[in-house]
Amino acid sequence: MAQEHNTDTRTHRETLGDAWAVLVGNPQKLMPQIVGTVLKAGGTRGAWQYTAHEKENVLLAWPADQALRAGVIMRGEAGGQLKPSSAMPLMEGLPNDLTVDIVAPWKSEVEANVGVTMIEGQKPLWFYTPTYFRDFEALTPGVTHTFVLAGLAFSLRKALVDDMTITEGAQYEAHAAAWLAEHEGKSRVDVPPLKISLAGKDIIMPGRVYGEYRMRTTIREIKDCSLDKLNIVILTVAFPFENRESLVLPIYVPKPMLNTYEPAVGDSIDMYVWLQGRIIDFDPKEQAQPQQ
Repeated sequence: MAQEHNTDTRTHRETLGDAWAVLVGNPQKLMPQIVGTVLKAGGTRGAWQYTAHEKENVLLAWPADQALRAGVIMRGEAGGQLKPSSAMPLMEGLPNDLTVDIVAPWKSEVEANVGVTMIEGQKPLWFYTPTYFRDFEALTPGVTHTFVLAGLAFSLRKALVDDMTITEGAQYEAHAAAWLAEHEGKSRVDVPPLKISLAGKDIIMPGRVYGEYRMRTTIREIKDCSLDKLNIVILTVAFPFENRESLVLPIYVPKPMLNTYEPAVGDSIDMYVWLQGRIIDFDPKEQAQPQQ
């Protein structure tokens, strides 16, 4: 599997508008309704409630019986009134043992982007976490946790070609430098795109922002769920590594995105995915609260 980490082109975007747009179309118009529904009909778990530094945090989610939910984090002074702090599509993931490399907290103080490694020396894989309010002390660089990790597809299609054209990123920059060194008198605008063969490969390439990736892989399993009236297909995929277990992900795909394509186990697919994860939920009775 190919992984690249390029700090020159990616940014930390502290908004979930793109993720909501994939699911609801117009998040600016519908977010008040979504938040209202979660506050009225949503539920929580003991593992989604945490008080620290005189701040009380509660994650609510709705509907209760689906793997993809609308989530709202309520936050406020301990013992006082709680107000909505953030709302996210909340995805149930599959467990993967990952080592924390770097954490980029959001200004909201309840969420963060987390970079993890699975093999020492490799660049980090980034994902959004909605439970930073709970896990901030545990997200220590060098510490390995079991994370439940999942992806939301921003686009997906059956793989039709056996090569990928790249015009930006770390691999392209290395290609451009080598090409210019071999073609004296040529300029940057003359550099041809980099083409990478994809035949038989599982690939992860960095996207526009941290936590988004271009992926090619094979469908291992197919399930269905829904978010209110929106039907969702869950595609289980896996990325193999040497000397460790594979990275296993459920990818949530809104059915309208598929158009006429009907996914089948064994299909090779190309997709653009936003990753989300959290440290696997613990029993709060077994977890000591931090000192206030």
